[in-house]
Amino acid sequence: MRHRRADDRGSALAEFALMSVLLVFLLFGVLQVAALLYIRSVVGSAASDGARYGANSGVDAVAGAERASTLIGQGLSNSMARQLPCVGSQQQDAATGLAIAQVTCTGKVTSLLLPLGALMTIDISSRSLKEQQP
Repeated sequence: MRHRRADDRGSALAEFALMSVLLVFLLFGVLQVAALLYIRSVVGSAASDGARYGANSGVDAVAGAERASTLIGQGLSNSMARQLPCVGSQQQDAATGLAIAQVTCTGKVTSLLLPLGALMTIDISSRSLKEQQP
């Protein structure tokens, strides 16, 4: 039977405490990245839908931005929709000269768990070909 030295007592507890702190920070980092990717996905989908809505004939392209903001509010929260305002515009495609509806959503996302929120900016733009009146 092997005897432990007296100075090894409690070392497992100290090692666990050190490793658990690192693992908790790693967990928070993974959760923050997952939340940011989810927010980016919802905003991208809302901007695409808003651009398609603004591209309908008889609909002003600016109305697409209002629709995108509404969808962001439904998918995330109304406070998140205020942090990520959307702007709609009608432009002309440089290559073809056709009218397009564009919706751009830009803003800063506050961090859920870490103090890095001020560094995370979302800038998503979506374009759709504007339908012409027959």
